[in-house]
Amino acid sequence: MIDAFIIKLVLSFLVGGTWVAIATLIADKYGTKIGGIIIGLPSTLLVSLFFIGWTQSPVVAVKATTIVPVIGAVNALFLVAYIALVRVNFWLALCGSALLWAGCSFSLVLLRFSNFVLSLAIYIIVVVVSYLIIEKGIRVRSESARKIEHTFGTLLFRGLLSGVIIASAVVMGKMGGPLLGGMFAMFPAMFLGTLLITYFSHGPLFSSAVMKVALISAVSVVIYGVLVRYTYIPLGLWWGTLVSIIISFSAAYLIHVLVIKRIS
Repeated sequence: MIDAFIIKLVLSFLVGGTWVAIATLIADKYGTKIGGIIIGLPSTLLVSLFFIGWTQSPVVAVKATTIVPVIGAVNALFLVAYIALVRVNFWLALCGSALLWAGCSFSLVLLRFSNFVLSLAIYIIVVVVSYLIIEKGIRVRSESARKIEHTFGTLLFRGLLSGVIIASAVVMGKMGGPLLGGMFAMFPAMFLGTLLITYFSHGPLFSSAVMKVALISAVSVVIYGVLVRYTYIPLGLWWGTLVSIIISFSAAYLIHVLVIKRIS
């Protein structure tokens, strides 16, 4: 008989990969502002935390949220590094930002980072500073929608990349502990897949513009992690997930209306 954990792991791969592939397909059709907010929705984190909670327990998923905000800060640095370097060379930008993410993230896990309040404070400070660098320093501007030709290969790549990351978060949460699971749950899979597609479709300026908006819209990802921390235990896995989805997606909409529509 197939182990129940293996079944749930396969489901996490399929559900997560499909979710991200569809979300990024929608994102590409509506310009950098709408595209950025779709990319910033808590897709990878949502599926990862749910399956960590389902395969182990809601308590383990809650422990995994401790590192979510500070890894969100690392994700912001990932975007700044990419946007700053992509004007020089794409592969330099991709490798440089990925190495920065890996170095910072694994260091936090090795240090057994466990202060949730500090995690949240670091996130807020880093996101504000990152946005100012992108907006005022690098001066990235939004761009209108452009048609992107989708092939089966590009969609398959996005789905497989995200599915592997989500499944890895579930496995690492079980084998390596909640911090490692939380780290993988926050891996910028949506960012990575989208910057590859947008760069090769429309170049560095369009790709940078999408990533600038994604930095702001990704606030809803951290909001989701905070909500999971305070809903999974009192409400249970299913109701906690539902409440967290409703509130975080509503926050994403408000961010779009009140902030993203106003940025240049």
